[in-house]
Amino acid sequence: MARGRSSWWKKLLGVVIALAVLGGAAEFALRLILPGVIETAVRGQLKLSGDHPVDVTLGGSTVLNAFRGGVGDVTVTVPETPLVDGIVADATVHAGLVPFNPLTGEIRDGTVELTVPQDQLAGVVKLLTKGVATTGEVRDGELVVGRSVTILGQEIPLTIGLGLSVADGDVLLEPKQVSAAGLDLSAEQISQATGALLDPVLHPAPVCVRDQLPAGVTLTDVTLSSTGTAIIEAKLAPDAVSNPAQRAKGSCE
Repeated sequence: MARGRSSWWKKLLGVVIALAVLGGAAEFALRLILPGVIETAVRGQLKLSGDHPVDVTLGGSTVLNAFRGGVGDVTVTVPETPLVDGIVADATVHAGLVPFNPLTGEIRDGTVELTVPQDQLAGVVKLLTKGVATTGEVRDGELVVGRSVTILGQEIPLTIGLGLSVADGDVLLEPKQVSAAGLDLSAEQISQATGALLDPVLHPAPVCVRDQLPAGVTLTDVTLSSTGTAIIEAKLAPDAVSNPAQRAKGSCE
């Protein structure tokens, strides 16, 4: 009886070891194959050249996530990603789970983070201020935008310090400081001198950027870093890839 029991446990242990070996082999194979598949898909979607860097990392167990119907804990990093209006940013996309066929399934816990370098801020400023401001830089935790205006027949450089935040997918601009030719002036004084020209930044309403993004992407935060960059964060709708309506540009209506 003892010998029979011992033999049974040995057989069971052998099965467990065999499954572990097979699981390890499957894990190795999936980690070897899947990043290349994802990289190819990313290049196609962003229309990137073959030598453009695309880094794909997988966390957790690929075998266990495969039983869930997809690839889990995926992080894709693409430096110098071309965005709207010629803006280039370093992009990081993360998802808790991506279905094997994203065109028919749903992504779980999808997020996007864009790091906009200092030399690309002018394009972001133009977008946020609806073309009113032509320059921009991060200074002391604020976005400082500027343009030249004509006051009393004189061309004067104007700068406005703006605080940034996000609410319900819209960007909120808060004027902090206004300076014309080095003089600190109030928003009312500048408005009186320039009329309604600068109202979008002096008396701003929430800035809708949904018409510049796919409908399945919702802006969640904008952070100004001490290094002079702007970090833009957004979340992905579960059907951001599988639903053509979510891939199309959103609307501000």
